[in-house]
Amino acid sequence: MTPDTLGALAKYNAWANRTVLTVAATLSQEELAAQSSPSHSSVSQLLLHMLECETFFLSLCRGTPFVRLPALPTMADIRAHWDGLSRELCDFVASLTPDGLGRVLQVEIGGSQYQLPIWQLLSQAIVHSTHHRGELSIVLTALGRPLPNLDILLHFIEQSGQVWVHK
Repeated sequence: MTPDTLGALAKYNAWANRTVLTVAATLSQEELAAQSSPSHSSVSQLLLHMLECETFFLSLCRGTPFVRLPALPTMADIRAHWDGLSRELCDFVASLTPDGLGRVLQVEIGGSQYQLPIWQLLSQAIVHSTHHRGELSIVLTALGRPLPNLDILLHFIEQSGQVWVHK
């Protein structure tokens, strides 16, 4: 893993999360809070779980204390907080050297201790959100708000200034 590769994945993660948040913002408060997620009860609770996990892993890698999320009662609040976190993640990854990516940290997860390099911890944050975006795709489709295609290739095409021609 190189800083450029992880940076590209972090930028994709931010793009995909913004896309999900844009769709979720079209839901009513009742739809956001309704029991619809098999893993975290509702769309809003699943989004908060994803945000908190990304925050946890970035804090861990930066060596800063993890602070639980403040109250984020609206989708606008969630999006504003997540936009800031995405910028912080991308900036942190851009500041890393290859040696920094490989630096091994002592991590406590679920009461057990592990030693993992920074690149694996940040990859976990990104892949974890990818996993839950798949769940949200199903849930949002059932709520009549299907997500657009979140393939990373589409993100790369958009970032390069090209236009995806969908057939």
